[in-house]
Amino acid sequence: SVICHSKTCHLTCFHIHTQSDHNPPPQRNTPQHLLSLKYLGNRESVSCLPGGQSKLQLDCGTAPLADALEGSRIIGGTTAQTGAWPWVVSLQIQSGKILAHICGGSLVKNKWVLTAAHCTKDTRDPLMWRAVIGTNSIKRRHPQSKKIKVKAIIIHPDFNLETYVNDIALFHLRKAVKYNDYIQPICLPFDVFQKLDQNTKCFISGWGRTEEGGNVTDVLQEAKVHYISRKMCDSEQSYGNMIPNTSFCAGDEDGIFDTCRGDSGGPLMCYLPEHKRFFVMGITSYGYGCGRKNFPGVYCGPSFYQQWLTDHLYRASNTGIFNINILLGQVLVASGSVVLLAIP
Repeated sequence: SVICHSKTCHLTCFHIHTQSDHNPPPQRNTPQHLLSLKYLGNRESVSCLPGGQSKLQLDCGTAPLADALEGSRIIGGTTAQTGAWPWVVSLQIQSGKILAHICGGSLVKNKWVLTAAHCTKDTRDPLMWRAVIGTNSIKRRHPQSKKIKVKAIIIHPDFNLETYVNDIALFHLRKAVKYNDYIQPICLPFDVFQKLDQNTKCFISGWGRTEEGGNVTDVLQEAKVHYISRKMCDSEQSYGNMIPNTSFCAGDEDGIFDTCRGDSGGPLMCYLPEHKRFFVMGITSYGYGCGRKNFPGVYCGPSFYQQWLTDHLYRASNTGIFNINILLGQVLVASGSVVLLAIP
């Protein structure tokens, strides 16, 4: 069985063949491709295995050019190798010919970037934004990288800028990117978030400040972190019960590895060996300073927003972006979300 658009689908594998001199029947122990599904834009191919079993493979969360677990994988971090994190996006605001990095994001579909809602606090006009994908240097972009205009910004309707509750948003790109070695989607964490614990291998990356009060970096930084328990994060020595229920902490208790200003919206990427994939377990939301002891980074958990994400990603994939024409900058409520569209 597989989870398909929040529903469980049961599949039975069997072999069908006709006797033919030109097409001999397949061997029963040879896996046969049965069908392909699409779930939130990530291709899921189902293959038949011996005994009528099925095997589901996700087309996401792999970096063709880098094995993140074998290298040194942002405060206290190191420079990321080119292609190490092919789903990490630089969300930039364009003013004239000047582009300024504002936040990070995660490519979750070929036209969709997942990020933090607070990244749009200065401007929610999609025409001002650009998504740069497939490079680890902002100033010296890789030849395979893409700079794409933004068609729509979808902000969670219950986002609170004061408390950062529901700090989640989607950027809908004007055109789909073509996947290559430098551009790949990361897997969404539906039905796997419960596997996150202190032993899970997780990483952060971004173009933010490399120290509190310092300058942003031109080259993508990366660091290894781990999940920090709610008990520790809610303690009086830490955030004292101020963390939203849909958020959690990650980093290290000594503050050596942490995200900082400019890293907001970027992914907390966790590797699950049973799936051999990376999942975006968290969205960089906020923290008290940068790299401070007992104050790790706080991350909004996409798994808590499965229905909201499914509604928008699946609906847009099947009907276009709401299939209506509106004036530039008009705000509407669709599926309970604030949606801003840019019409050229």
